[in-house]
Amino acid sequence: MTSSVFTPPVPSELDDEVDDAQLPVGQRWAYPCKLPSCPDYGKSWLLRSNFLLHLQESEAHGSSAATPAIRRAIELLWRYATDPHLPPRAAPDFRSREEPDEWVLDYSFRDDRGKMIAGRGTHRQMEMHKERHNLMLQMQGTPDA
Repeated sequence: MTSSVFTPPVPSELDDEVDDAQLPVGQRWAYPCKLPSCPDYGKSWLLRSNFLLHLQESEAHGSSAATPAIRRAIELLWRYATDPHLPPRAAPDFRSREEPDEWVLDYSFRDDRGKMIAGRGTHRQMEMHKERHNLMLQMQGTPDA
C-alpha cells in the first residue's frame, strides 16, 4: 500500500489571472519583493508572471526560488490585494531597507535669531547641527569675562 500526499498543481507561471477570481470585484493581487537583500526590495508587480520571472532571474533569490512550486509558495506568502486603479503603494508590513534615523535629507531650520540655516544629513545630524549652531550663537552673545 502506498501513501501519497496531495499537492495541488502549480499553475502556469504565464497565467496572470490565477486566484484573482477569489478576490472581491475591483481588486487584484499585487506581488511585492520582500527579500531585503534584493535590489528590487519593496517593489511590487501587478502581473504575476513578471513577479515570478523576477524571482526566477534575480541573483538575490537564487536557489531559494529555484522551482515553480517554491516560487508559487513565495507568491502566495507575499502577495496582497490591491485596487488596480489606485497608485502603487508599499506592500503591507514593508520595512524600509534603512531605518528612518539613517535617511539622508535636505533640511533647514531657523536659529534663535530667525536666520534660516540649511544642510544635508540624517535627522540626528540635523539635531546636532542645531545644537552646535545655537551653542555658537550663545557663545558669541556672551561677553568675555
